[in-house]
Amino acid sequence: MPIINLPELIANPGNAFPAHQPLAFDANSELSWGQFSLRISAWETVFTPLKSQIVALYLRDSVEFAAALVALWRQGKQALIPANNLPDTLSRAAKLTSDFAGDFDLPHRLQPDSEVEPRELARLAPVTLPQAALTLYTSGSSGAPVAINKSFAQLNTELRALDTLWGAQLAGARIATSVSHHHIYGLLFRLLWPLCAGRCFSRYECDYWEELAQLAGTGKPLAIISSPAHLGRIPPLDWPLNAQLTAVFSSGAPLRREASLEVLRRLHCPVSEIYGSTETGGIAWREQDKDDIWRCLPGVEVRLAEADGLLQVRSPHLADAEWFTSADAARLVGEGQFELCGRADRIVKVGGKRISLTAIEQILERHPLVAQVRLLLLPDRGERLGAVLVLNNAGNKQLVDQGKFALNQIFKQALDGLCDRVAIPRYWRYMAQLPCNRQGKTTLDDLQALFTDAELPRLPELLERTAETNTLSLKLFVPANLYYFDGHFPGRPVLPGVVQTHWAVHYARQHWGDLGEFGALEVLKFQQVICANQSLALSLEYQSEKNKLYFAYTSGPDSAPVAHASGRVAFTRRVN
Repeated sequence: MPIINLPELIANPGNAFPAHQPLAFDANSELSWGQFSLRISAWETVFTPLKSQIVALYLRDSVEFAAALVALWRQGKQALIPANNLPDTLSRAAKLTSDFAGDFDLPHRLQPDSEVEPRELARLAPVTLPQAALTLYTSGSSGAPVAINKSFAQLNTELRALDTLWGAQLAGARIATSVSHHHIYGLLFRLLWPLCAGRCFSRYECDYWEELAQLAGTGKPLAIISSPAHLGRIPPLDWPLNAQLTAVFSSGAPLRREASLEVLRRLHCPVSEIYGSTETGGIAWREQDKDDIWRCLPGVEVRLAEADGLLQVRSPHLADAEWFTSADAARLVGEGQFELCGRADRIVKVGGKRISLTAIEQILERHPLVAQVRLLLLPDRGERLGAVLVLNNAGNKQLVDQGKFALNQIFKQALDGLCDRVAIPRYWRYMAQLPCNRQGKTTLDDLQALFTDAELPRLPELLERTAETNTLSLKLFVPANLYYFDGHFPGRPVLPGVVQTHWAVHYARQHWGDLGEFGALEVLKFQQVICANQSLALSLEYQSEKNKLYFAYTSGPDSAPVAHASGRVAFTRRVN
């Protein structure tokens, strides 16, 4: 059965599929297409009075996000989709719009009124669609994020291409995901494609493999939308014997072949990797259990640039019919087939000399103490080079035994004679892992933040907030460049216990106001360390009659949470 075109879905979502048919699911329930129509209606009441044509949209709940997105389009408006809701991102988005809808920590954010009963959706014919359907930002892995417009024609064509290749394979499958819908891959694979195909999808990201195993254990057909960062870190677990895994998709960066084969061995399903970008959309796919060859998606053409051998793409997923030159070197192996040969050399000028960052990274990555390397030019440090290294076990032992200065000298000596002396990094940083955002991308901003003189963040990234009268539940993400990780401990940064207590008190005061003076830490229990790039749940309960705060940090799925720390803080009333 062919998928529905986006304009048809927008015009009449109430009749796209039977009202009782499940649209999405979470850990405890399912939501139907009929209920989805009411959510669209609720968002329409928000957007109808707006005069602006562009609205920034950020919601972690994929059902609410989809309802708001469809409601925007039905009002002839364009969606601006930021990758996150952090202050720098909001400043960038504010240059394009003053209207922000969803999970933004802003006083005038747009949200449906829960007291207003949604009306039945009207059928729109014809639909007056905006010139651009939405605006996304590039990942920022090679520079500042750039806004990219996508038209309905581009989105429709790519959705049809995906369904041509894998539609039959996914028939009857539910869609689970570990990636966000706030970038092009997640938006297409976990949201728009399931919507247009009538496939039931997960409302929230599954951050932990235990959640995916639980879904697979139902015995229902399941497809997983994932990323190299997630697929490369499957913990020891018993994958259900009754699992019916129909597909595993990965995108965002090349997946290591060992990781791809390990997924096949553990989950009994090959990984279908998607190669593309925000600018190009999907270009090609491969399955490494068969070979390393990338095969073009339907309608996509490729060739090599004569001057430098860079891959060029012409595709209906692009904004025009011109050839787009990528930053990847490639080798053609057949009609519409190619092998990637790595990123084109990143050339920077240091001391008036042209330096290849790629070449220096390759030298360092061959060193027996090194696992991963990223080099970057530091404009605020006299245009010198900085190196961010992830050490292997031997390297971490040497870092602990000999210290950072000695290790710096070892790597400088390894480069001496193999590159120009001006190309030897002046500044060095050692990390447990490369900093990455929730899309699994290591951005230039994240790397530069490791060298900045500005104060490093002292609070985690706040992802979600649920409040009741006496309780507050927070979803947090602990970034790798947190101030408290510096030197605590080399090779494997661990969040100090005093910081965990400080965070609990900070968020409690932010929510309940003045709790009085800190009196005593009556109970404190540590069970598991908290490390960099970790997702956490922080549960707070304030008992006002006792003037005491109870807190607990956990991670993992709600059905089987892992306890990290818990405690009880007593406050004393201030006497005026």
